[in-house]
Amino acid sequence: MLKNKKKPTKYGYDENEETTIWEEILDFVKVFAISAIVITLFVNFIAYPVSVKGRSMYPTLQDGDKGFTNIIGLSMSSPKRGDIVVVKIDDPETGEKEHWVKRILAGPGDTIECIQGQIYVNDELLDESEYISPEYEQQMIDEFGAFNTNFDAVTLGEDEYYVVGDNRPYSHDSRYEDVGPIKADQIFGKGVFVYWPFSQFGGH
Repeated sequence: MLKNKKKPTKYGYDENEETTIWEEILDFVKVFAISAIVITLFVNFIAYPVSVKGRSMYPTLQDGDKGFTNIIGLSMSSPKRGDIVVVKIDDPETGEKEHWVKRILAGPGDTIECIQGQIYVNDELLDESEYISPEYEQQMIDEFGAFNTNFDAVTLGEDEYYVVGDNRPYSHDSRYEDVGPIKADQIFGKGVFVYWPFSQFGGH
């Protein structure tokens, strides 16, 4: 024997249809809540969004690049010479806390200096050919007379790092007295994965 179907209401749907709509709304709210939690965990414990400001890391990273820096990686391994890092800095001009993207040239216990435009770490010439274009370096030398400006020897403490921008003539960094070597706890993230613009897409 067939059961009687429920008659449509004056609103054009029956009680079963109304229940289905509320179930769909509840499912959407659940998905939204879970997504929000995942994004929050991702941003605060795994990766953090960063925007590159200025020309200090050109041409490796460009003004306006947007990406993520690896936060959790710092708990797995200490940053090392050559790494790009995001550091927390009290901006010398504004006094506000900012995130700067720089590259580590020397770490705890190292002695770093620049003589006649050449950077030495522990008395050995630093090879930066992996990330500094010789053509761009020569372009800056032609324009400014030097790519690296000389600075006296600095021996770093047990928790200090010497960080600079790849674009030396345009970078404010550890070479300046108002910045100097940074402490380990100032390193906020390691590396930058650029997602925008697409021409820069990838890890650095």
